[in-house]
Amino acid sequence: MSIREEVKQQQDKMKDKDFKAKWDYFWDYYKFHVMTVVVALIFIISGIKNMVNEKPTFLSVILVNSTPASLENTMAEDFMEAIGVDPAENVCFVDTTAVLNPDNIDQVAVATTQKITANIAAKELDVLGADYNTFFQYAGQDVFADLSAYYSKEDLEAMGDNVLYMDAGYIEYIASDEYQAYLTNGTFDENNKYAVLCDDAAKTGNYTNLPKEEMKNPVPVGIIINNSKAYEKTGIYSGKTSVVGIIANSTRTEAAVKFLDYIYQN
Repeated sequence: MSIREEVKQQQDKMKDKDFKAKWDYFWDYYKFHVMTVVVALIFIISGIKNMVNEKPTFLSVILVNSTPASLENTMAEDFMEAIGVDPAENVCFVDTTAVLNPDNIDQVAVATTQKITANIAAKELDVLGADYNTFFQYAGQDVFADLSAYYSKEDLEAMGDNVLYMDAGYIEYIASDEYQAYLTNGTFDENNKYAVLCDDAAKTGNYTNLPKEEMKNPVPVGIIINNSKAYEKTGIYSGKTSVVGIIANSTRTEAAVKFLDYIYQN
């Protein structure tokens, strides 16, 4: 049986299942596929960078579910021009091909997960942008940097509701044995607000964030983008709300901050 036939067979089994069941299945069934390929991709990414890319990488960005645009290179070029970086001396990657759809768990979803995971592990990804639900899912896995390390308190306050705060307590819950038990048997403590949020997200497919004042420890992890001329110019996230954040282990944080400013202010 080919991989394509195997994926289709498994999709047919999950066709009528709810959101939680689909995502539990995705990880249980594909986690070894993902991790095996990730290891190989890390070496491939490093090899390609060393052999092909003579110019230093200024920034690497992945925009998930962004409505892939043929003008993605224009965004990279416009960004570097806007901040005065010579594209002849540096290269900026803006990848808009990544797609994650919980209602359609297929080879594309597997490939996207592998690509993101491998690039983070290889410290080759600096910025990750996505629709709200996908961003929130990655934020719960603690992959984003605390933006207060790069923006002053005044800057964050000036952006107001456009800053996405994540409760450190929520991240701790996602990493807990209690949450792993929930994934296995579906039971949770109804008095635990984080458990309730996770269960609701699993059932509906929509993540609901706590109000900042109700958070145990609010951490700014992303900037919400509702209108961006930079996006509009290329058709990226057309008519959609997106969120962008800096990857926690990024080695090019100065450039990453400039990209967030570019998207937010233009």
